[in-house]
Amino acid sequence: MENKWDSEKYLKFEKERTQPAIDLVRRVEGRTVSSALDVGCGPGNSSAVIKSVFPEAEILGIDFSADMIERAKKDYTDIIFEQWDADEFSEKTGKKFDLIFSNACLQWLPDQFKTIKNLYKLLNENGIMAIQIPCNFDEPIHHLIHKVVTSEKWEGVFQHQRNYVMGTVEEYFDVLSALSDEFDIWTTTYHHVLPSHEAIWTWYEGTGLRPYLSQIDDSMRAEFKKDIMEEIRLNYPLQKNGKVIFNFPRLFFVIVK
Repeated sequence: MENKWDSEKYLKFEKERTQPAIDLVRRVEGRTVSSALDVGCGPGNSSAVIKSVFPEAEILGIDFSADMIERAKKDYTDIIFEQWDADEFSEKTGKKFDLIFSNACLQWLPDQFKTIKNLYKLLNENGIMAIQIPCNFDEPIHHLIHKVVTSEKWEGVFQHQRNYVMGTVEEYFDVLSALSDEFDIWTTTYHHVLPSHEAIWTWYEGTGLRPYLSQIDDSMRAEFKKDIMEEIRLNYPLQKNGKVIFNFPRLFFVIVK
């Protein structure tokens, strides 16, 4: 089965997914930006954030998913969107940008440090790159997914495991310091308040569970969901008001060329 992105599922938590983009673009607000590249633009929500801060800039959003690009073109007609693999784009384009932006994309790429270096080359002099990468792989959701998919019950069903690509702060520091003396790194944990345990499934159905859901047919989906939901209930206690706190740490950096 094809491992496709679904913009409808992704946008069910548009507010929560967009907030890191808002926080990141505020760190570069006030700079002169005539051209911007949004890497992994998804359905265009992050590109719209850039446009709101730099309304005169020409913005290009790129994403590997045809569904995401189609949705972005539909919703944001004042921004240019193209379907590209990020690494292929960085190697083939002749364009340069004042701002290169990426909100929760690089963790899906096979060698994000190489990607960072290649994207940096696309900056104009004094241009800035602003990146956000989820660093939640030590959170319960990832441990419980791994527990289920590697269990005796599901052994042999999933031929491919999701490859988590996340470096340490020290590794990012070394990569960035080799490129420039002017950069900042920080982490922020978002304490999302979700209405139910079911909402955690819905959140990850559109992202982290995609590599597994794409490997099973509909006849297995209900049983797989039941096992995941059982672990979610065990690992995420309900608050007194019946809601769930879903912690989501994210790493940010900005670097000036």
